[in-house]
Order: sequence, then structure tokens, then C-alpha cells
Amino acid sequence: MNTDTVFAVHPEILRFERKIRHLTDAEMTGIFSEEGVSILTLHAVDTGNGFFTVIPEEIKERITDCILTHNHPSDRSFTKRDLKEASFFSLKEIRVVGRTGLYSMKPGAGGWPAPQVIADCFTSIEADPDFQAEIDDLSSSSERFTDAEDIQSGIARIWSDLLCERLAGALNLIYQSADWRDDGGPALQV
Repeated sequence: MNTDTVFAVHPEILRFERKIRHLTDAEMTGIFSEEGVSILTLHAVDTGNGFFTVIPEEIKERITDCILTHNHPSDRSFTKRDLKEASFFSLKEIRVVGRTGLYSMKPGAGGWPAPQVIADCFTSIEADPDFQAEIDDLSSSSERFTDAEDIQSGIARIWSDLLCERLAGALNLIYQSADWRDDGGPALQV
């Protein structure tokens, strides 16, 4: 599959993603229309439960069917919270920008499952001993971590990517991931 097509979004969204890709000390979120019109930019705040962006619930109608993109300084794919928000706000697509990868999750033909359904499935996959065994097997293969800052961050990236793949399969969502090319765009699908 051609990742340029998979990750095709308006050039303004790609510009924003290139801008936030290498932020290591802050999370930024951009919400855009499909046509690339910036609707809202948010900076992470300390919520007492973590340091992340908070989307005001009162703008729900305004951002339904929009594209939300944000960076993860950890270089990981989606968190449970990310996907619950994608469902709650009925986003067209949610994207995560990491230093080495780009991730996309879209609703399937049936739309987003309810936020609690996503949370329960995410938790179930995390607790699955077969899932952990697969991660342990992958962890022993050091050549998989050539782009990672260290083996632990590489394992964390693979863990989150595989978890999102399984979640998408279980809930009929559309999940894609790709490595960044040297020119700043998405490259080969991983």
C-alpha cells in the first residue's frame, strides 16, 4: 500500500506535523478541517493526572469529522485516552507524530465504537499474556531498534504499535503506521 495515499492529508496538516515532530519536552495538538483549515491548536498542561493537551468538551460539534494530530515525545503510538477522545469527538481521523514514526487511526464503516468499548478492549489487550509473550519475543531482537534512542524506547514503540493493530482489528478500525523519510514525510509502512 502506498503510504503517501494512506497518510494523504492537506499540506497544512503535514507542515504542522513536521513542526511538532521533534518536540521532546511538550505535546502539541492541532485540529484541522479536511481542507487544512486550522480550527484549534492546544499546548499540553499539567492536569494532575499527567501532562497532556485537554480538548474542551464544549467544542465537540465544531470538531466532529475533523482531523486531530498531535505529537508524542515518547515516540509511541496511541494511548487509551487518545482513542477514547477520537470516539467521543467523532473525529474523521486521529494522528500521532513521533520522532521516528507517524500513526493514523480512523473509524471503520460502522464508525467509532463508544469510548468505554475502546477503553475495555485496550485494557484487555494489555492484559493478554499472549500479547506480552509476543512483545517479549520481539524484545530479544535488537536489530529492530536501530532507530530508537535506546532499546527500552524501541520496545515501548513496538508495544504501542502492536497494541493499536490488535485494537483496530478487534473493533473494525483503520490503523496505519509509517516511518518518517529523511525528507520529512511518511515513508515505508511498518
